[in-house]
Amino acid sequence: MTDKKIIYPKEFIKDVLIQEYGEIVPKHPYLAYALICSGIEMLGKCLNKSHTWESKSNDFIKCINKLFPEKYHRIEKELKDELRNGLLHSLRPKSKIKLDELRKTNIFKNNHPHIYDNEITLVIEYFYIDFVEACKKVIEKDFPKESKMHKPFINIT
Repeated sequence: MTDKKIIYPKEFIKDVLIQEYGEIVPKHPYLAYALICSGIEMLGKCLNKSHTWESKSNDFIKCINKLFPEKYHRIEKELKDELRNGLLHSLRPKSKIKLDELRKTNIFKNNHPHIYDNEITLVIEYFYIDFVEACKKVIEKDFPKESKMHKPFINIT
């Protein structure tokens, strides 16, 4: 008989989106971008008032606008269309997005995301830091007792 572990949304955010993604970022930065995009989508679903986890077309943008620093708000559509859609549908960002990492860049945190000449450069370490802060906001948020946030999210065997 296999043991099943029931994981609730906030526990999943802590254990997977923060902890496991944190282990992936330094080892596999390119894959981390795609995972973070998926995580942003999940965080947006946490915020929507639906009682299910079904897809909503605005969950990604809702997360960016409600949980990420304001500097991301002005590029929300590009992040969804160029980064998220590109990575999650074909594992490559579209042409306006450039991916970078700290060891290869001269972009500093206060200038991130970097926008120049109609291109947006994201540095994975900075993007992950901002993603973790978004995760923490969801973890700290009080959700109504009947919310999906208080119900099992996934069973792992």
